[in-house]
Amino acid sequence: MARLRTRLLLVTLLAGGSTSCLLDTGPINMPPTVQINQPNQALHPGEPPVTFTATIHDPDQSTDSLDVAWYVGEGGDCDKAVASAPVCRPTQNKDQCSYEPRAFGSICVVVGVTDRYGAKAEAKRTFTVQDRAPVAGIERTSPASTPGMLATAPLPLFSNLTFSAAPPNSSDPDPGDEATLSYSWTVIQPDGTELSECPTVETSGTCSFTATMTGTYHVEVTATDTSGMDSAPASVDVVIARDQPPCIVGFKPETLQTYASADQSTTFAVNLVTDDADPYPGSSLGTFTWWYRMGKSSAFARLSNTYQYSYQSNQLDFGQDVFVTGDEIQVRVEYQDRVSRDFSSCDQNADRCELVPGSGCYQWVTWTVDFI
Repeated sequence: MARLRTRLLLVTLLAGGSTSCLLDTGPINMPPTVQINQPNQALHPGEPPVTFTATIHDPDQSTDSLDVAWYVGEGGDCDKAVASAPVCRPTQNKDQCSYEPRAFGSICVVVGVTDRYGAKAEAKRTFTVQDRAPVAGIERTSPASTPGMLATAPLPLFSNLTFSAAPPNSSDPDPGDEATLSYSWTVIQPDGTELSECPTVETSGTCSFTATMTGTYHVEVTATDTSGMDSAPASVDVVIARDQPPCIVGFKPETLQTYASADQSTTFAVNLVTDDADPYPGSSLGTFTWWYRMGKSSAFARLSNTYQYSYQSNQLDFGQDVFVTGDEIQVRVEYQDRVSRDFSSCDQNADRCELVPGSGCYQWVTWTVDFI
């Protein structure tokens, strides 16, 4: 049985003398005490529930018989905590409760204790539910990296590059934020200048541009959540290889020294060009230029409308009776990609150029035709 303290009252009577006596006024109830033990800490939405603990004491009775109530006031208003539940779920021994943070901002944790005689005690503590920074990630989606290929393997000049920072590449530990992340892109070109073409739309998780320089492009992205908290930057470097000259590898006539009948039409054509950026067929960016000369010693002239011929971009046609028996001509075709070159710029030692006797490399092809 719980013990109650008693209070003694000393009464003095004055009647021709003095007499002292002790009067018992009955039991005195001592109120309970309570203190929240939780250290100062930042809380985060979406984390496992946090457990708040308290030290509860009553000098007159066992704590098992106390009425203990926990409350959490969202918004940090301790005065409204009790009235504005949610109630923090107490554990079986009442000195702990479990609460799952739901929104950013301050919360006030209140624990109230009442003993069987109505004496009360209360403790309050304020905690902050904080936002956490997102985590940015970046992936090159086009051209996609081949499994096993080094991320820094050189890509051809004029490659169309696309990068993605959208989930699952980027993430946010706070519930609901991942789907609303915005992204800020920075692209530094090989010459040190910043590329302005990459999309800057606030909600865009992709960045696309065409690599027009050789060297290393540095692509960087930062993710931002709805509360304005930025991630650490994520970046990737892309190496663009030096441009190689195109190589004409398919043409007709297939023999570069040929004979033709003067009374028949003659056609020259290119049907296949390999190139790191502008192959043919399959590209509208490369151009064909046709040249012509009589014999082998005169200067080549670029064909124009003064000559009796017709041609498509990859084909040159001479009609009947343009030449007579005994004529010797040379026809040359050049394929030009987006990097400007002239005949003398073709590197005969380059990997993509094959030697053609007497004509340099396959950046151009020269036919010698004797008419019979």
